Amino acid sequence: MRTNKELFDLSGQVAIVTGGAAGIGVQMAYALGEAGASLVIASRKYEACREAATQMAGELDVKVIPCKLDVTNPDDVDALYGMVMKEFGRVDILVNNSGATWGAPSLEFPLKGWKKVIDTNLTGSWLMAQKAGQIMASRNYGRIINLASLAAFVGAPAEIMDAVSYQVSKAGIAGLTKDLAVKWARYNITVNALAPGWFPSKMTHGTLDEKGERMLNHIPMRRFGSDDELKAATLFLASPGAGYCTGVLLSVDGGWVAQ
Repeated sequence: MRTNKELFDLSGQVAIVTGGAAGIGVQMAYALGEAGASLVIASRKYEACREAATQMAGELDVKVIPCKLDVTNPDDVDALYGMVMKEFGRVDILVNNSGATWGAPSLEFPLKGWKKVIDTNLTGSWLMAQKAGQIMASRNYGRIINLASLAAFVGAPAEIMDAVSYQVSKAGIAGLTKDLAVKWARYNITVNALAPGWFPSKMTHGTLDEKGERMLNHIPMRRFGSDDELKAATLFLASPGAGYCTGVLLSVDGGWVAQ
């Protein structure tokens, strides 16, 4: 029987965190780095990745590499994995966190906004997962964590969240997670999803500032998530200890979807 330390030890593993330079991506990157994984921090904003990687490398005893990445661009995705394989020769963990949103009334929602969000949140996650899956299958091991949302489970009144393409993209992530979990189980690859509720971040600050008090009425715990409340869930799904968990959508939302 393995000890708890062994079950949650990521030493020697390599983790890619997209959108890992800001918001909840930073939380998740720290969770993996603190457990011993080398990190690749990737997003469209290279300077932010470089700054985050420098800070993490200074605080964690692991290698941290920044990388510019547009998840909607297959050439960028190929280049990222090429760099990772050249540098490390392996990919053990993928956290699919890059995301976008677009707010507009559903009766007037622009096609431009629809395509941007679906391409980033859903198609981008698929491109990253497929390439990771190819590498992981060849090694018969892998952990993929997709970022869903409470929006994957419930609709939202326009007064709370008027972003229909975001809702749809996260429901798509739930479906993608479950289907890949079944298809890739034979390769010892687990595919799970985190479904966060409302956490303060650059993406959410406008909504929280404008509608925060109203939104708290929908959260049984009557508060938003903090800067470390995704770390344990991330580490669990990424760890050797979660080897018999796949196709799981783990809500971290203060009880919102339990109602």
